[in-house]
Parts: sequence; structure tokens; C-alpha cells
Amino acid sequence: MATNYPNDFARGYDYVRWRYGELAAGFDRAMLLDLAAALARTDGDNAELARGMAAGLAELAQAKKNEG
Repeated sequence: MATNYPNDFARGYDYVRWRYGELAAGFDRAMLLDLAAALARTDGDNAELARGMAAGLAELAQAKKNEG
């Protein structure tokens, strides 16, 4: 069943948490933050989606920081 998102930001955030949640263990924190920074600079039609993805990646990086 498809999830109805209120906006593209929420869709991007949820996608990253779902897709990269477990995979984040294989990436170092700096790499996650670099990808988040690149996505945050996106402009145009997909900017809101990209910012949501950046927020999700930044949260995963923060969780890695808190782990160790």
C-alpha cells in the first residue's frame, strides 16, 4: 500500500530512512554528510525532495556519531 506524503520533503526523508537505514552501517559518517550536503544544494523541481533526502542522511550520520 502506497504512503500518502504531505510533501516531497517527507517523501525524500522517508525514502532515505527506508533505503539507507541498514546500509548506512557500511558508510562512514563523513561520506553520509558529504552526500547530504550535495543533495541540500539541489535546486529546481526536485529541490524539496532532495532536501528531505539530505535531512534523512544527516540524521543517519548523527546516529552513527552517537554509536561510537
